[in-house]
Amino acid sequence: MKIYMAPLEGITIYTYRNAFREFFTGIDTYFTPFIAAEGSLKMKTREKKDILPENNENIHLIPQIISNNADNFIRFAKLISERGYDEININLGCPSGTVVAKHKGAGFLGEPKLLDEFLYAVFSALPDMKISIKTRLGMTDEDEIYEILDIYNKYPLSELIVHPRIRSDYYSGSPRMDKFTYIYENASCPLCYNGDIRTFADYEKIEERYPKLSAVMLGRGLIRNPALPEAIVKRRELLPDRDSLRSYHDKLYSEYKQSMPNEKVLIFKLKEVWAYMLDLFDDDGTYLRLFKQSDTLSQYNVFVNRIFRECSFR
Repeated sequence: MKIYMAPLEGITIYTYRNAFREFFTGIDTYFTPFIAAEGSLKMKTREKKDILPENNENIHLIPQIISNNADNFIRFAKLISERGYDEININLGCPSGTVVAKHKGAGFLGEPKLLDEFLYAVFSALPDMKISIKTRLGMTDEDEIYEILDIYNKYPLSELIVHPRIRSDYYSGSPRMDKFTYIYENASCPLCYNGDIRTFADYEKIEERYPKLSAVMLGRGLIRNPALPEAIVKRRELLPDRDSLRSYHDKLYSEYKQSMPNEKVLIFKLKEVWAYMLDLFDDDGTYLRLFKQSDTLSQYNVFVNRIFRECSFR
């Protein structure tokens, strides 16, 4: 079973992917955070940088596009193809309020007729490109997946990646596994599971219940513990070596600092990663307070030095 790194907006950009790959192993395929296919004729500079081959050496990368307009999607897919990519992923799962308000991401799931028309146009115009979908079960009701899966099964998807929650769940509550079982039994293409895999034991339960999955996708659990993919490969619980984790952090810090000269932006970006990774440490609240109070780089560096020097892993 293959292991994918999930696309987390603002986090799993090329700098993160390269730092991860330098110090950790286990990922077969990486996905970009979504590229917004708008009415413009060009991608944004940061989106172009994220998919540049020279920024993703020795990485199997699949760009992800978000759109509800077939013409825009097709144009951006061709721009991506010109950069050497033969596969793209459609984002039909993002639950963000600003995205859903535009009827994109998970918001598109609430309009099955329009979704069907969109997919028909996309697959008709891109017959030589492999196209996968990352989806949720629906917008407001898990039973929406019955009609949605019927639509997906009409098209030659290279893979269907399912986060078994509805949009209104966001990331809370338990994944709706009964509905994932329905998809597992009825999907006509290879299937990948995504959602709440934080430990090897979590992965093992999925593998045992769904042995014919093509892949699993790791998101928040991987950001929390970057040794998680290696743990799955080696089939045992595994935490990162403290020195490797520190070196990995320092690489991220250095890469982010080069591309983000604004101190506040840099700290915000680093805090996005620590919001997950802090859970790896056995903190009584002391380091969380230091983390929250880190408004300058000097304060941030005090937090980092202390937590790596003083705090054990859970």
